[in-house]
Amino acid sequence: MTPIQLHAQALYKPSSSKILQSIQKLNVLGNVLYFGAHPDDENPTLIAYMANEKLYNTAYFSLTRGDGGQNMIGSEMKENLGILRTQELLQARKIDGGQQFFSRAVDFGFSKSAEEVFTIWDKEKILSDAVWVIRKFKPDLIISRFPPDERAGHGQHIASAILVEEAFEAAGDPARFPEQLQFVQVWKAKRLVWNAGMWWNQRRDKVDEKEAQEYIKLDVGGFNPLLGKSYGEIAAESRSLHRSQGFGTVGFRGSLTEYFAHVKGVKASHDLMDGISTNWTRVKGAQEISRLISKAEDSFKLTNPSLVVPQLLTIKNALEKLPDGYWKQTKLKDLNKVIQDALGLFIQVTSSDNSYTPGQKMQFQVEAINRSSIPVTIKKISFPFDKKDSIINSELAHNQDFTLSEFVEIPQKADYSQPYWLKKDVGPGLFVIDKQQERGVPENRPVAELTFNLEISGHSVSYKIPVIYQKTDPILGEVYQPVVITPPVYVSVSEKVYLFDKQIDKKVNVVIKAGKDNVSGNVRLKIPEGWRVTPSSFAYNLKTKGAEQCADFQLFPPKEASEGEIIAEASFEDKTYDRSLGQISYNHIPSQVYFPQAKAKVVKVTISKTNGLIGYIKGAGDLVPASLQQIGYNVVLLEDSDISDEKLQKYDAVVIGVKAYNIVERLKVINPVLLHYVENGGNLIVQYNSDQGLLMQNFGPYPFKVSSKRVTVEGAEVRFIKPDCQALNYPNKITQKDFDGWVQERSLYQPESWSEKYETVISCNDPGSEKLDGGILIAKYGKGNYVYTTMSWFRQLPAGVPGAYRIFSNLISLGR
Repeated sequence: MTPIQLHAQALYKPSSSKILQSIQKLNVLGNVLYFGAHPDDENPTLIAYMANEKLYNTAYFSLTRGDGGQNMIGSEMKENLGILRTQELLQARKIDGGQQFFSRAVDFGFSKSAEEVFTIWDKEKILSDAVWVIRKFKPDLIISRFPPDERAGHGQHIASAILVEEAFEAAGDPARFPEQLQFVQVWKAKRLVWNAGMWWNQRRDKVDEKEAQEYIKLDVGGFNPLLGKSYGEIAAESRSLHRSQGFGTVGFRGSLTEYFAHVKGVKASHDLMDGISTNWTRVKGAQEISRLISKAEDSFKLTNPSLVVPQLLTIKNALEKLPDGYWKQTKLKDLNKVIQDALGLFIQVTSSDNSYTPGQKMQFQVEAINRSSIPVTIKKISFPFDKKDSIINSELAHNQDFTLSEFVEIPQKADYSQPYWLKKDVGPGLFVIDKQQERGVPENRPVAELTFNLEISGHSVSYKIPVIYQKTDPILGEVYQPVVITPPVYVSVSEKVYLFDKQIDKKVNVVIKAGKDNVSGNVRLKIPEGWRVTPSSFAYNLKTKGAEQCADFQLFPPKEASEGEIIAEASFEDKTYDRSLGQISYNHIPSQVYFPQAKAKVVKVTISKTNGLIGYIKGAGDLVPASLQQIGYNVVLLEDSDISDEKLQKYDAVVIGVKAYNIVERLKVINPVLLHYVENGGNLIVQYNSDQGLLMQNFGPYPFKVSSKRVTVEGAEVRFIKPDCQALNYPNKITQKDFDGWVQERSLYQPESWSEKYETVISCNDPGSEKLDGGILIAKYGKGNYVYTTMSWFRQLPAGVPGAYRIFSNLISLGR
């Protein structure tokens, strides 16, 4: 039994038309870098156009991995959401043809100014990351997604525009970040422009003429016959891979004008690449290479791509004679891939298992097949982990499988397959990444790679092939998974938060899971001072990989209020292990594993509540139901069959999750039933919804208008508008202390107007911003109470914020 069961995606196998496009791209020497703040900030239409029409190396640099956002498809939040969105971006780039880079910046949620952002982000360190990517990628043109002012609409957007302007200059200055120059050279892009016109017209094809005269205009709405799609259609496929953000969209066809405003460098007059040589004239002595590539393109046959291989090998010979340089190495890498694709040369290395531990032997099988009549010989295979090279000298006969079984021993000091940016605890606003060479790259390198040294018609060509895991799924067929290195034993704590009210003790369930055969030892809980646990440890003994054993500890809180964390540790062979196995598996991304610390927050707090049966309609990425169960509520997730006047009457309160009126279609039908429940004496609590994409505008008993207004500073002052109201007094007396220790935001998408029939409870605002009173609205409706609240309960309750539990319990208890 393997411990990791995940989905993965099929290997890339290009069509003949795609191979032809790759040959055409060999004659284009130009790099474009698009610069933004988050996953989804990129312009996929422009990236698709630049990468597939103009054939430039095109990349998107996202300052963050989107870890501060919300999840429309699952429960991943924070760092785990960042892993998911990283992969969504990488899959989007596979569709639109771009590359992907990141900085160390942590997305901490919405902010209103760059000044606020730079109190959390270390500006100089993130600037160094931007400079590093520019020096490494060497863009001729840099395009900023945002302007450096309030039009950007988000403090991190504004910060990205400020950073790209400074990085444009700093990348060419040897006095800035000189420690990078042992790996890269200084680089000065030709120009920096702003991709303007994005906010006032979604189609961007109607812009004020006077204003338009200041811009470079570019029609990116063309059709690519080799790909069989317009760039609008490609962009929609790319954009729709941002599924965790609910960004599915429909492709468009026809003309689409983009506008670009000059920011820095040499101003363009007609074209974004004015004054930039984008062919082989930029490389001394390379004019013959351009002619050879054009000849190969002209003679390419879609019905037999391998016929072009001799000409590709001639190009390779000419390239290798050039002096060493960036474009020589870049185009040699591209050319080698084109040669492989034109040959139909399939090389795959599959492991017998998808996970290993340090010290184990990794078994794998090589499969190679040459599906052309061009002579190909495997001369040598170089293995990972210092295993001796294997001299093969085996010719690959036409369409005949070559196979080889081998193994390598994984070193005892091999790193686990933790995403590299999560190997150390996250610093304030930044991931801690010590190795300069790791900065900017989107994901870990493969655990193991084999290098195949081939002879193709007398020419030496080498390919690095990662080791992957392949299996046959009875439904999906051929399934691939990444191979990972894991700890020998995992431990996990069943809950993220343990909240103690009047309880004397609580059971803490710890699961021990084997990452390999025959692991045994003891598991224990590390606890905060003043707390007590019994027993002190449990023995475990697991014979087979993937086997599990449970250990139940009893945890006793102190008498007084207290907060801390517990950590589960398992001993094995004189070492202790405190990592869980985390898995992220969706059909639209490759499988991901990570190893979070096996810990949970523990809180001793006094909470009073008057009722216990809660009906819950889940929203986006909703962890609130489990949180309410922590303090003794009986929470029932409601299905369609539960929504009737008769069945709802048994619930003391019904709670609707975040963004439910954005994503739960059935609310359009059942909302009148929910309001009737209130009218008959029920208590309905509706959490926040986005003002964009509401399924219905009027879902309350009385009108209110949702806006995009937020209170982003989690420590912002909270004022009591009606200190004597029940929501602030019963059954818990709410004080300012209950708003201490909140995480990432006070309130989101507050109503900007509402009927006078709603009672306002609290007021808060970000420093220097307008006062917002719509965080909690309460209306009597018939015999019951309707609550609309935009406070960030969905973050506070799973984070174990004591005051949030006390206030939410009061909302549940209204009218009781």
